[in-house]
Amino acid sequence: MKPRSLLSQTLRIFAVVVVIVLVIVAIIAGIGWWAGWQSEEKFKTAIQIAGLVLIGVGFLGIKGNRDTTRGFEYQDSMSVTKDDSWKRTQQSLRDIARSYSFLLIMFASGGLCLIIGMLM
Repeated sequence: MKPRSLLSQTLRIFAVVVVIVLVIVAIIAGIGWWAGWQSEEKFKTAIQIAGLVLIGVGFLGIKGNRDTTRGFEYQDSMSVTKDDSWKRTQQSLRDIARSYSFLLIMFASGGLCLIIGMLM
């Protein structure tokens, strides 16, 4: 598989964050319509609470992350590969980014929801 460029990865993450925020806002709008909310303050508070929940879910993703790349066996196998140290460093950084990607996406989505709620 061809590695993606930094720009394409960034755009992909941005698109995922925007889709998550749009879905959350649509769900909150549906709940507000169904519940008959008349004030903007209720929508604002609900969006901010949803942002905090998204950030919390992201932090829970760390606890559920069973990352085995930091174990002794992994480090030992990485040190005896034929790749040069720069390639090993790049691979280690890709592994870290992959293991924390859920946290980053949820944190960005939650932050965007908080900003939307504050700007309303």
